[in-house]
Amino acid sequence: MNYWINLAFKNILRKKQRTMLTMLPVVFGTAMLIFVLSMLEGVNNDSKANLRNYDSADLKIVSRDFSLDKKGFGVQEAFYVPEDLENFLNSSKFVKAHAKEVIFSGNLSDGTNKMAVICRGVDFEAYSKTFLTLAKVYPPVLELDKGVILIGEDIFKWYEMPYDSVFILQSRTGGGTFDAIDLSYDGLVATGNPKIDRTTVYMNIKDADEFLNLNSRISAIAVKLKNPSDLNRFINEIKPIIKKYPELKLISWEELAVDIIAIDSAKKYSSSVMIFIILIIGGVGIANTILLSVYERMKEIGTMRAMGASNSTIVKMFVFEGASVGFVAAAMGMILGTVLMAYISFVGIDIGGMVQDIDIGYPIKSVFRGQFDLLLAFRAGFFGLIIGIAASFYPAYRVVKENIVRTLR
Repeated sequence: MNYWINLAFKNILRKKQRTMLTMLPVVFGTAMLIFVLSMLEGVNNDSKANLRNYDSADLKIVSRDFSLDKKGFGVQEAFYVPEDLENFLNSSKFVKAHAKEVIFSGNLSDGTNKMAVICRGVDFEAYSKTFLTLAKVYPPVLELDKGVILIGEDIFKWYEMPYDSVFILQSRTGGGTFDAIDLSYDGLVATGNPKIDRTTVYMNIKDADEFLNLNSRISAIAVKLKNPSDLNRFINEIKPIIKKYPELKLISWEELAVDIIAIDSAKKYSSSVMIFIILIIGGVGIANTILLSVYERMKEIGTMRAMGASNSTIVKMFVFEGASVGFVAAAMGMILGTVLMAYISFVGIDIGGMVQDIDIGYPIKSVFRGQFDLLLAFRAGFFGLIIGIAASFYPAYRVVKENIVRTLR
């Protein structure tokens, strides 16, 4: 056994330059597989965290007619909060915080320019406990007074108005009429979530209620749980109460993240296919190298067979050569990929200057960070090793099928 292993090693080192060129596609493919999957996993996790921290919380209670696809000007279907539902949310062991929201679309104007925005009427104290949004206001605010507005930073950049400017907000009221309200700018919101920073403004929930003539009706109740893993248990607990009010329904953050999950799956699939092709090319390179080695050493192999070496020994020798090339290439790819994975996970890549206002499909504005996962690196390295082993079988099969007499000529 030691004999054919030593012989396999000598053959790998016999053509060092060719061996190195053979390993390059596997090294590159393994490293890129680790890097891309780490980046996509990290972006996916950040996207979901941004969605829950700034937009959806863990769960929302909304009107039965509420729809993510519904377009229009003004407020969506609003509802009165049942007393027993509010008591339940205040006493549930699963709930960390909850906040009422009045959500409506409108036009924000500085008197000259006008932009379509999403408006959220919120209670500062409850909203601060439920979301991180109001902690991302600059300059910092300690309360959301009546008559003031907080604006996404990209909206404010578009207007380029000084601090304490007055904006005009226009919308359709709950009664179906158009109205406008003057609001003083009191700070900009910079969350890193494009949906918030580019399209959303915040105002006091009492201002929103009076402006839209809602008579204390709201658009949604956002619920933040103490432990996100308790989501299904909480849903089972609250369902009996929701069933008493057919005009209400529950929407989990996962339902609101359907588009993110779909984009993530599609990008992972396309990236994996592309890198898989690169690794297959690497496997073909290994097969070609082993095949060349077979033809260069045909007399040597014939001599070994004539001296009694079994077909299985010959096959093992060449498979070991391919596996060794694949293992070394995969190990090098793992090291390179882990370095890249560490960089993107702990430092990140700022693509703000490249994408600017382009919607990339994720609720992340500019900095992409990956997920540091050593298990991912080992899986990718194992895949490279399998490629090397698989690529060696065909050349090994070819050599044992050759006639011994013919190989000795």
